[in-house]
Amino acid sequence: MDLPMFYNEEEEWKKVMLMYDSALKEVNTKLEILNEEFKLNHQYNPIEHITSRIKSPQSIAKKLRHNGRELTVENIVKYVNDVAGIRIICSFTSDIYRIADLIAKQSDVQVLKVKDYIMFPKPNGYTSYHMIISVPIYLSSTMVNVKVEIQIRTIAMDFWASLEHKIYYKFEGNAPERIRKELKECADIVSFLDHKMLTLNEEIKIHNQEDELEQYKEVISENFQNMIKDSYGTVVDEDNEEAKMQVISESIKQETKEAFLQAAAYEEEQKEQDKNKSDENQKKKENKKSDGKHTKFFRLR
Repeated sequence: MDLPMFYNEEEEWKKVMLMYDSALKEVNTKLEILNEEFKLNHQYNPIEHITSRIKSPQSIAKKLRHNGRELTVENIVKYVNDVAGIRIICSFTSDIYRIADLIAKQSDVQVLKVKDYIMFPKPNGYTSYHMIISVPIYLSSTMVNVKVEIQIRTIAMDFWASLEHKIYYKFEGNAPERIRKELKECADIVSFLDHKMLTLNEEIKIHNQEDELEQYKEVISENFQNMIKDSYGTVVDEDNEEAKMQVISESIKQETKEAFLQAAAYEEEQKEQDKNKSDENQKKKENKKSDGKHTKFFRLR
């Protein structure tokens, strides 16, 4: 590969490429995990596919020359934000913002810059969501935050952008006015198509009778996962655990014994009360009989 700098910077260039390649792997892994989680929890994957690339030396050199900067490794790292790039293709525009939000919420991801060309399309009709983020790369002796550009588009947006790039490439960036006008009209059609498909998808969700049950399942699952979350990252000391179980067992035995003694005492107390009641009843009966004899005696006289 031809290097876009002087030969004495070759080793530094290789180290820089290692950093960007590692950053791509880091972000790709994050996105794959998010997508697999969605498929598991919602039976739906918002990401259709992902592509990643390291910008070619020729493209890097062209970009620096365009901005009037000297071609050095330092300038590449400092001024070229898309050396490492990832493109995420989604089904619906709502997925774009959902994915962007999930990426931004990750604790080790820092969002450096955002350009929303969906809300504010380019004059030629280009639409996409761009993020420049940094992720930590841990080396043997240090940690470095490395920039990655993420582009998030729908299938329709990507279709238009790919064809527009090919057409402009043929005209070397100077397409005739009529061609530019036609491409802008195609971009408007793509925008309408994305909106129409999103509307249909939302309508289907409303009529899906299983949604309520799925939401209930999600709540139950989330509660369970929260309960065991800490266990994923902790190691149980089995000796301590056994000692804890022994203490708990002894405690249960003691509580059981006390409960048994309380029950026995209560039973004895009940027996004593029953006996006293029985004696009182017997005395009452005897007193009645005695009163009856005296009454009879007085009648005879």
